[in-house]
Amino acid sequence: MSQIKHDYEPFSPTQHALLFAWIAQEVQKRAGEQRGAAILRRAVRRYGEQRGRRMALRALADGQPLDMTSYLAYSEWEAAPGAFESRMESQPGAVRSLVFRCPWHEAWVENDLNGPGRLYCLEIDAAISRGFNPANRLDVIGTRSNGAPASEFIFHAANLEEVTQRRVERSRTVMPWEFHLGHLYKTVGEVVVTELGAAGQAAMQAALAEFSGRFGAAAAQEVLAFQDTDFEVLPGA
Repeated sequence: MSQIKHDYEPFSPTQHALLFAWIAQEVQKRAGEQRGAAILRRAVRRYGEQRGRRMALRALADGQPLDMTSYLAYSEWEAAPGAFESRMESQPGAVRSLVFRCPWHEAWVENDLNGPGRLYCLEIDAAISRGFNPANRLDVIGTRSNGAPASEFIFHAANLEEVTQRRVERSRTVMPWEFHLGHLYKTVGEVVVTELGAAGQAAMQAALAEFSGRFGAAAAQEVLAFQDTDFEVLPGA
């Protein structure tokens, strides 16, 4: 996609992580820790499934099967070089991924937000995989934000050599972080407001105010610019 000109610090996984954690914090303030966590996990499932369905639409448009190899090839995001430290390795009938450094986890820890932030990691990977193809099997063994020494994933019926061969041009699949933050805020907000009504709306507004205070009013307005976007379809469709 074309380069976006920013009047604010360019978005990255850091802003995405903090936006979610601030939403989670505000929701739990109003709904209580247990009920708030349940609402947030439902919201992340919906958000992740929408991402997975868009990935599937891209793969199908390219004539590719909705197998786990395509799932790994059609990811919608990427981080800056060095932001992640990970390793992928072949196992019989599967690919194992280990993540030793994660910018979401780092952002939460550095800002004392791992408590609310970690809820995202309990749901997101399985939700994206389910949205892409519920017949695929992904095991989430552990995540750093929830106490594991490394985030560990088993992608069943994937082949590491085929993943490399099926690699898709990233400019065709990766969406800008503005899109991802806008999607997060809208979709999570829809679930939160449905569950909590006016209290949910207040939670979303408080989280965005926190985001604006940290990153600027222009950044907050960019998040809001996606409120009319249909995230169930491919952009431009």
